Amino acid sequence: MGRRSKSKKICSIENLSNEIFYEIFKYVDGCDVFYSFSNLNHRFENLLKSLFFILNINSDHLKSKKYLRKIFKQIFNCHQNQIISIYMDMSLSFKDTFSFDSSFNQLATLHLYNLESKKFLRNLSCLSNLSLLNLHICDPSIDLNVIYEIVLTLPKLKTFHIKTDHNLKFSSLSHIKKNLNEIERLNIRDHCDFNEILSILSCSSSLSHLVYIQTNPIDYNIQINSPIILSKLTHVYLRITGMKFHVLENFLKQISLKLQTLSLTTENEDMKYLDGNHWENYLSKNLPQLEKFYFKSYMKHHHRIDQRKLNQFLTSFWIKRQWILEINVHCTHFLYSITPYKKRWYDSLVNDGITPSSFQLEKSCQLTLNNVNTKFWKQIQHLISLTKIYHLVLLEGKTFIGKLIQIVNSLPELISLQFNSLSFVVPNGEDLRPCFSKKSPSKIEKIYVENIETNAEIALLSTLCPRMNCLRIISFGKNTNSYSFYY
Repeated sequence: MGRRSKSKKICSIENLSNEIFYEIFKYVDGCDVFYSFSNLNHRFENLLKSLFFILNINSDHLKSKKYLRKIFKQIFNCHQNQIISIYMDMSLSFKDTFSFDSSFNQLATLHLYNLESKKFLRNLSCLSNLSLLNLHICDPSIDLNVIYEIVLTLPKLKTFHIKTDHNLKFSSLSHIKKNLNEIERLNIRDHCDFNEILSILSCSSSLSHLVYIQTNPIDYNIQINSPIILSKLTHVYLRITGMKFHVLENFLKQISLKLQTLSLTTENEDMKYLDGNHWENYLSKNLPQLEKFYFKSYMKHHHRIDQRKLNQFLTSFWIKRQWILEINVHCTHFLYSITPYKKRWYDSLVNDGITPSSFQLEKSCQLTLNNVNTKFWKQIQHLISLTKIYHLVLLEGKTFIGKLIQIVNSLPELISLQFNSLSFVVPNGEDLRPCFSKKSPSKIEKIYVENIETNAEIALLSTLCPRMNCLRIISFGKNTNSYSFYY
């Protein structure tokens, strides 16, 4: 009884310590905290005065919580120095009832979406403690020079994201003092050409991560020819449409790079992107310290591609770095990608926790087909067959057995196969007999199936793939004896 009498039961929320409330409020929107505890009692009034608020204001919140509009104004007018983070939709009607000034001296994170007012941009210079700024601009009349001139002089800004809905006007920043800002992460979307990007980079010597996305074809002619030293830049992500390969080379050469990670996504007709030998020469000479390389190239079906050049991505240069080629076929385009090796389903069977050997990596090229019908496969198989494909993935829900046999027989180097389930319904009156007219030459050893309906399907797979030594089945149908076999 003595021990029980000494312990103090907490039977009311008011018995919680201030420290516990501080921890709880870190995970609750500031307006909800203020609405729930303001004018409650003297203790919580003092507690609110010492809190740091995180505000998330968007149209959905205002529609569901009518009180937020009043609370939001009260916090902005009386507790500016307690706000550390703001997420705000600037299309809301009450946005003109406040403005930023130096009293927001604790504000570290600011996200402004659907930005239309120039007033807020001019006042950004007052936010001396800002470390992260995210802007989404939809007003085509806004001058980007004004934004960058302010942003690039914010003393504590480390991360800057900016997205525009239009190609806004922008010119050189040559009058900005070099190396004045401390920006480490820069994310620029849907505006700026390469010359403008280089102008921004020349003012950002502390930059370590760069993201540049431009999906609207623009003039990529580079006029800046003086190299920019960015000794801390280690990660670059580019997603660009319509850019010639030599322009990319020229852009990267303008920057003194020590890249560890390069990610490039492009959609264009320049076949140089799929020249493995050219990539090997360029990366060896210009980016010798590169550790991770992510590359995606979208090509329309009508583009003439020398598929044999893809085999150049299977040489010792790529194997040594464990950068793997994959081909993804859609009904409208091909997607060619190079990515660092990542364990696949069959690796865990024999190499759990062990780095794959060079011999295994040499046979890592994978083909993925997305709802490709038999007619379309006949049109593209002569292109695919020129590339050494060792692994096949079929993403459609049910694969017609005739199509499966046709695809497998036309890819003689296959060693693994993955699909969801089989269908024996013959589409468009196709004849199955030619598929079984000769013995399968398949080298497939490992098969992954999401669902097997009958034992006959297992027997068929054994006939189609006589070298099969591993069959992984995720689920069985009612007509399958799941206990009759193990692989």
